[in-house]
Amino acid sequence: MIPKEDLRWYLFEENIDLHLKNGLINYEERVISHMNKFMTYYPYLRLFGIKSHFFYNLAKSSGKDKKTILVHDYLWKYPHIINELKLNYNLIFFGLNVRPFLFSSGKNVHYPLYEIYKSVYAGIMNSDSFLLEEGYLNLKKVLRKIDPQLIVLDFDFFPETRLILLVAKELKIPTVEIQHGVYSGEKQLVSGLYADYVFVWGEYFKNLYLKSKIKEKEQIRILGYPYPLNKLENVQFQKKIMYIGQPMELYGDQFLSSKINIINEVDGLCRDNRFQFTYKPHRMEDLDLLKKELPHVKFYPKTAKIEDTIRENDIFVSFNSTALIESALKSKICVQLKVFNIPTDDFEKLDICRSFTSLSEFDQFLKDLDSADDLERFYSQVSSDYIEISSINPGNKFIELIKDII
Repeated sequence: MIPKEDLRWYLFEENIDLHLKNGLINYEERVISHMNKFMTYYPYLRLFGIKSHFFYNLAKSSGKDKKTILVHDYLWKYPHIINELKLNYNLIFFGLNVRPFLFSSGKNVHYPLYEIYKSVYAGIMNSDSFLLEEGYLNLKKVLRKIDPQLIVLDFDFFPETRLILLVAKELKIPTVEIQHGVYSGEKQLVSGLYADYVFVWGEYFKNLYLKSKIKEKEQIRILGYPYPLNKLENVQFQKKIMYIGQPMELYGDQFLSSKINIINEVDGLCRDNRFQFTYKPHRMEDLDLLKKELPHVKFYPKTAKIEDTIRENDIFVSFNSTALIESALKSKICVQLKVFNIPTDDFEKLDICRSFTSLSEFDQFLKDLDSADDLERFYSQVSSDYIEISSINPGNKFIELIKDII
């Protein structure tokens, strides 16, 4: 264990510093807000935890013939991987997302760690090293009790995941992080620093880790795109443009006003060229504020699933959202608008989709699109070096990759 006086740095301060180096000057404020929100809902989470503990004990008594894997609950978004793990192992979830487990009646086993999170969050916010040490020691007892042969994470930079990696390393439990979104070669990597292995989406991301010297070659495995790709059939082009939003204000308050101005201008260009415009907000954006500032703009609900959003629209526009690349993978017309003064990859140079650095270029693109008889030339195929599409489903590929780890 690292000295308790250094726990706050490891669990919180280093992560804030890394994001700050990438320009996210308001990131610390969001993390503290997240911890305060947890404290507000803690009494209700504690009640849910009692229920979860009951079903964990039931599952434990009936699943002694299989190895146990502990899985970060954010990975629920990868159903094929989860389903294959459930077939082959005793699967136990941990984390803060209660939705997949709330009404599952024990079908999906969730081990409650809320008491530990409470100690850790309070220790961070009050700079109390004794509370942080308490959280560490209590988690150590829990992991010894669960005795997992592997821990799988979605990201490793939040306090709760940093803590579990620290304890896992001491108990010699191997850990894997699945790449949770696209990472930019123009920025410092902030995820995958402490997990034993990273499973990435393609050769490009493998090379990012090697270049940064965060991981050795044997610690990096190419999983490929973690969702199966179903070909969209009978696509009808109805001139519907979806702008995929991002919380640009994390880079500074001035980026909020820039974002509002850009949304307003893009909406105007779409109207001028007879395209329908809709804005899909990110879960970290203040939708009420955006609606107030942009009363004429049509907004998609935050809760809309990305697969539904992609299916129901024709053209996708964003700065550097993972969802933009996912849309391109599903054969949609996609455009990167590099109109914020923030370092990012050029998606056109990476063979992902068209990339424009000005709204005038985008305006001309819409005019060309509006007058085109054949739309084929506007589609781009995402490079397989950037995101690999496995010949087998993501669940089977994941099982193959972990066989020599456990």
